[in-house]
Amino acid sequence: MSPKKNNNDGEDNKDKKLFDRIKDRQGFYTILILCIVIITATALWVDNQQGDPFISEGPTNPFGEDEQPEITLVEDDEKDTDKTQETGKIGEGKPADGKVTDSKKKPQEKGNENTVEKDSKTEKTKKSSAEKYNEIEETMATFDPEDMEEVLITETMAVPVTGKLTLPFAEDHLVYHKTLDQWSTHKGIDIKAEEGAPVKAALDGEVVEVINDTIMGITIVIRHDSELSTIYSNLSTDAMVEVGEQVKKGQTISGVGKTASNKTLEGPLLHFQVLRGDKFVNPELYLGKISES
Repeated sequence: MSPKKNNNDGEDNKDKKLFDRIKDRQGFYTILILCIVIITATALWVDNQQGDPFISEGPTNPFGEDEQPEITLVEDDEKDTDKTQETGKIGEGKPADGKVTDSKKKPQEKGNENTVEKDSKTEKTKKSSAEKYNEIEETMATFDPEDMEEVLITETMAVPVTGKLTLPFAEDHLVYHKTLDQWSTHKGIDIKAEEGAPVKAALDGEVVEVINDTIMGITIVIRHDSELSTIYSNLSTDAMVEVGEQVKKGQTISGVGKTASNKTLEGPLLHFQVLRGDKFVNPELYLGKISES
């Protein structure tokens, strides 16, 4: 073999070895890259299959960062359950059938009892409300308008004269008038008393009228406020008070007389009226019931 050939063979061997080394390195890196790709693809596939637990299941702590579940209470309940079970095992606190009572069922049973009790109370409340409504309807059916007027009374008047009631207030029915010899309404009350008996102001107020009427006789009108006035008729004198004078409750303003032409046969009496706004109301609402005997 010639030297030239040996040299070529040596160079060929070197090139072959170098190529083999390069090939081995390329194979290694190729395999490494494939492994990385496979691992990455597998991880992505698993991640897509499982999904994002934080998105699908919500926050891991539903109580928020600052709030934590009361773990101690749960542990206490578990301890109590363990104690109940142990008690059952040693024969203490067993029910009649020999079975250990399941303490976890007790709250549910109590809850059911509470629910039944609440439903029962609700039903009773509904019934009681219905009963009260029926009572109100029954009361309204027998309601007297004068009762509402009595509710509006805020101050009691002084009885203007001592005597007995002979003719009551009659706005919605007729009463007999002896002098007139007829039945008609009566916008005030007649209190029979001795002639000259003192007549007193029913409330504090201002005298707004002192007149001698041909039908009602000497009459004094006292205004107590913008809505309420009292009228005193068939008086004996008009000399005791003047228009514009301020009088006190119980102050004598005149006497019982016989000056009203429509009351001559009835004898001496006071015809007393109460005017609220522009309406005459029953004086007994303010005075209380006056004896007729």
